[in-house]
Amino acid sequence: MSDSNPQSARPRQPLPLHVRIRYCGIAILLVGLVAAALIYIYAADDRSSGGAAEIESGRLYEYNIERIGGMAAVYAARFNRWLAGLWHGRPLAYTVAILTVAIALLCFAVARMIFVRLPAESENGPES
Repeated sequence: MSDSNPQSARPRQPLPLHVRIRYCGIAILLVGLVAAALIYIYAADDRSSGGAAEIESGRLYEYNIERIGGMAAVYAARFNRWLAGLWHGRPLAYTVAILTVAIALLCFAVARMIFVRLPAESENGPES
């Protein structure tokens, strides 16, 4: 039972680490951008604000926050409101897309950093 093809008898070598990380980056990029597009398509763009949102954006609310905690507390409340808004509706699609691109770029950078170039013997010929 000998194979006529000698390459099929050899065990398959795993891909180098930098290639596997690059493929992971490509997969993350594709899946994340498709997910962001689906979120953007199916997300309800809720422009109507509820009663709590109207109270939080009012001047009296910010005045009371400032009296309790100072201007730092006002800025923290504004930042918290902005950050909470990123995780609902269409802004969630933008957040997912940006995070996807950032993680994919990180994968590509790591793959590039661990890639080790070997001296090209084929260009200069074998040295003897």
